[in-house]
Amino acid sequence: MTVSKIYSCSFLFLLLIACTGCLSDIRTTYAKKEGIAEASLKKGKVLMDNIHAGQHPDTWKDIEVYEVTLNEQFYGLMGSVANPFPEKKIQAQCVYAPGTYDGKMTFQQGKLENMTWGIQSWKTYTQSAGEEAVFEKHKKGAFWIPTYQYFMELPARIQNGSILTYAGEASHDGKTYDLVYATWKEQGPQKDIDQYMIWINKENKLVEIVEYTVRDFFSNVTGVAFYEGLHEVKGGLMMPNAISIKGNKDKKALLHQMQLSDFKVNHIPISAVRPDASLEVVGDDKE
Repeated sequence: MTVSKIYSCSFLFLLLIACTGCLSDIRTTYAKKEGIAEASLKKGKVLMDNIHAGQHPDTWKDIEVYEVTLNEQFYGLMGSVANPFPEKKIQAQCVYAPGTYDGKMTFQQGKLENMTWGIQSWKTYTQSAGEEAVFEKHKKGAFWIPTYQYFMELPARIQNGSILTYAGEASHDGKTYDLVYATWKEQGPQKDIDQYMIWINKENKLVEIVEYTVRDFFSNVTGVAFYEGLHEVKGGLMMPNAISIKGNKDKKALLHQMQLSDFKVNHIPISAVRPDASLEVVGDDKE
């Protein structure tokens, strides 16, 4: 798939320090100075290769499809401006095929109860309870369904970045982290490609914080995702109890929070997220 599609999805986590003008750049001073040095590139790759085994791509290899209950809460301006749902709090059963962008959300309460938003090979569909899937353009589903998936799988999928470079160290809430800067094509800010800063806990090797940019809609928007309550769910896989999205400058302003529960693996057939068997499977996060 193209990088632009991944990063279009990032818009939906709008963290909002929205302004136009020059491109935001989340690189550290170290990454700007040493990022393309062979030693930094090598160290970045080593750090990502050696993240906690429960977040490593290998842990996903035997998972064909997974289910998770999502409880999403929006706050403040985010809930009023960027929330695509009728209410600020929603509950949905999400089903995904990891490593692809085939998935669906079935709402379990509120105005959308029993409605399904789905996406298969970047073609969106809606489905009412007991009825066939109807393939049609659905902008909200096209953004939100794969965005939720990408952030759930991010520690593994970000390893497909063409640039993974050591970016120094940082501390937060009494913990010390190794930083790895990730992007595609070129190291510096690019109009159509986002930047990610991966925070790896030096003690337990878990990816616990991810900073990122949002290029496709606002050139200077940045945000930060906190992976909270990481725990083993199946076969050693580590998943968070919640992913909290906050403003990037002070890392305090909560914009929205995804609570995740009832994680199940290979419990239903892959056809559950592929109602049209004729469509080619689209995966891969590389350009």
